[in-house]
Amino acid sequence: MLKYLAYFEPQFGPFRLFEYVSSRVVLSAMTGFILMMVVMPPLIRWLKKKKFGESGAKGDGAHVVDAMRDSKKGTPTMGGLGLVSCIAIAALLWCDPMEFRTWLMLFGLITFAVVGFLDDRTKIFKGAKGTPTMVKLGIQIGVAIVCGIGVYLINQHYANLLLPSDHPAGWPGEYYKKVLNNDTYTVRLAVHQLAFPLVPVNHAISLGALSILWVTFVMISCANGVNFTDGMDGLAGGTMFIAALAFMVIAYVTSRVDTADYLRVLYVPGGQEVAIFCAAIVGACLGFLWFNCAPAEVFMGDTGSQALGGSLGLVALTTKQEFLLVLVGFIFVIEAGSVALQVASYRLRNKKRIFLCAPLHHHFQYKGWPESKIVMRFWIVAALSALLALATLKLH
Repeated sequence: MLKYLAYFEPQFGPFRLFEYVSSRVVLSAMTGFILMMVVMPPLIRWLKKKKFGESGAKGDGAHVVDAMRDSKKGTPTMGGLGLVSCIAIAALLWCDPMEFRTWLMLFGLITFAVVGFLDDRTKIFKGAKGTPTMVKLGIQIGVAIVCGIGVYLINQHYANLLLPSDHPAGWPGEYYKKVLNNDTYTVRLAVHQLAFPLVPVNHAISLGALSILWVTFVMISCANGVNFTDGMDGLAGGTMFIAALAFMVIAYVTSRVDTADYLRVLYVPGGQEVAIFCAAIVGACLGFLWFNCAPAEVFMGDTGSQALGGSLGLVALTTKQEFLLVLVGFIFVIEAGSVALQVASYRLRNKKRIFLCAPLHHHFQYKGWPESKIVMRFWIVAALSALLALATLKLH
């Protein structure tokens, strides 16, 4: 929204900064962080006053896990309310309101936050394990389908630019338009086509309307992956900070003609707004870690984890980098995978378990690892896998 202040540059020179994507990316991250530092202290006090806190052990886990839950009993939860609000405000301030992706991102963020809020509310007021699994999954599917329709209806095409060698990639002017609209130089990829890593773009699979189901699968998988990861002080917030930072770089690279051509990745018109949205998540997660690092003063709850996970999936989809999620969100993948394998093994192998406890971070906790060591090592793995994801951009 504030980018339009650049039109008043003749009256006030510094407004020209708002014209540049790089400036808006930095300002979005700073806004998210500053808002969190302002919003969270009163929100934590309010959550304590309302007794919106962890209920402690539920008697459904290993004794080590139950002991950890008891140690955190009473710590305010639903901190995701502040997290989501700050991300939304920062994105509204610095994203272009005329770009459809801005509103699609905000819709995904807020609707998945509502799904998580309903789950948190059930846990707090009804003393249960939360919304029944199938009910929650049904709501997630409904929200994700709406987002899938939004992705499908984006009227711009993605393109892998093949610029002629006798022209510099960054030459300004009409050359950009000629390249983007001339099939001689461009291989186009429609939004409903699925391109695989290391495979030529012209071999992409056309999903048609089935792409809506693909969007649904990716978003729900991400939402639940982050949700499973949110089990220790700073774990989900730190890994999400790293993932959002990686996708901020990816979205920025794919939104520029010159860098997309140099790396031979899909050029995404409007992707700069996705980068700014990711920057808002980066700043807000950093601010949240200020209050969530051990010993945590507040937890994000399902309100935050569902919103962050759904948003991460949507970011990957709108930049056409869905398969990079496996690397960028590697921790989320193995956390969700450990739960799926544990459940499958329990049901199919006569109640035999693969892990001592699932999700995976509880397995290591059961083995006697201190919580802080588990969190730090998961952060390290997340950072290394995100760096590997960025390195593979050149291999596309």
